[in-house]
Amino acid sequence: AVDESVFGTVHVTNSSAHALLAGPADVSIGGEFLMTVPLPTLAPGERQRVGVGVVESVQVARRTHMRESTAGLRNQTTVLDHRIEIDVANHLGREIVVEVLERVPVSDDKDVKIEEHAADPAWERDEELRDGRLVRGARVWRLRLPANSTRTLTGRYEIRIPGGKAVVGGNRRA
Repeated sequence: AVDESVFGTVHVTNSSAHALLAGPADVSIGGEFLMTVPLPTLAPGERQRVGVGVVESVQVARRTHMRESTAGLRNQTTVLDHRIEIDVANHLGREIVVEVLERVPVSDDKDVKIEEHAADPAWERDEELRDGRLVRGARVWRLRLPANSTRTLTGRYEIRIPGGKAVVGGNRRA
């Protein structure tokens, strides 16, 4: 399932020479109190990302487009051309840094080819552990979004399935 909620995070660094024990921490921006969040234990010099919940003033809308065609001699290869468009709207009165996560399919079958095309702006492989593991095919857009602005992100990839092959679970197209 695709979650179009936007979750805010703050980066916390323990710049002291002592461990910072877990407990509640107040979060404020520009001197204005926002909320209290649970802070994990941090070793000296350790940096962690701490979630601050859903940010209603930042919205995303995700649209996907898929075109099916055939290629090769006698049209034996099915080509599924996928295009993703994500609109990110910042309704806050200040610039924000946004990370948008997306996934590109990964094939374990050497005959099924996945070809990525250029994304705009460019995305990169997401090497960050999610729930303690690396997510195969994960891509991330990282960008600064000015106050009260919108940006459209686009990504594209093709899946090439040779004749006689099928996607596990059926060739679902939606």
